[in-house]
Amino acid sequence: MDYRAWKGSRKNELEDFAISFLVLVLLFSNFDPRQLPYALVAVLTAFLSHELAHRQVARRYGYKAYYKRWDTGIMIALLFGLLTRVLTGSTWIFAALGAVYIYTPYQYWEDKEAYGKISLAGPATNIAVGFLSLLILKSLYLSPFAWRVLWTTVVVNLWLAFFNLLPFPPLDGYNVTRWNTGVWAASIGLAYLLYRLP
Repeated sequence: MDYRAWKGSRKNELEDFAISFLVLVLLFSNFDPRQLPYALVAVLTAFLSHELAHRQVARRYGYKAYYKRWDTGIMIALLFGLLTRVLTGSTWIFAALGAVYIYTPYQYWEDKEAYGKISLAGPATNIAVGFLSLLILKSLYLSPFAWRVLWTTVVVNLWLAFFNLLPFPPLDGYNVTRWNTGVWAASIGLAYLLYRLP
């Protein structure tokens, strides 16, 4: 990608974040208006922190980075979600709606360690948010509304971490395994273990 194309795409980042965010809120609310408040908080902590973590780590490596939605992934997610909602009563979620794109104009090789750490940053952030939310959920007396918000936050963050750590392109787990399979195994194992706790 040349710099002009990158700069043009960068301008649309806020719009791309907003569209992806709204689609994920619909999916995680199971298309049920009563679930929207819980899904809003959960997706805010899960999706935005995930993508911003990727972007921040990429920029710390000196790369230019921005989030770009994937319209095909959005359509697949909505159609798959609606279809499973109608057929089964619950929404199955396909969460590949976009990605952080990295622009490296002066680097002509792929730094597997850098790409691995950038890829790990998103799921690691989800694991941290999910774990902290789980600690609060288990240790404090909460109102039913606050309990449901935190429970949804735990589930969405840990599910998103696990899903993204699957070792297939274009998911984050692919780059993490190419960098360090031990780190990948520990990360996906922790995400799955914590996901099963609530």
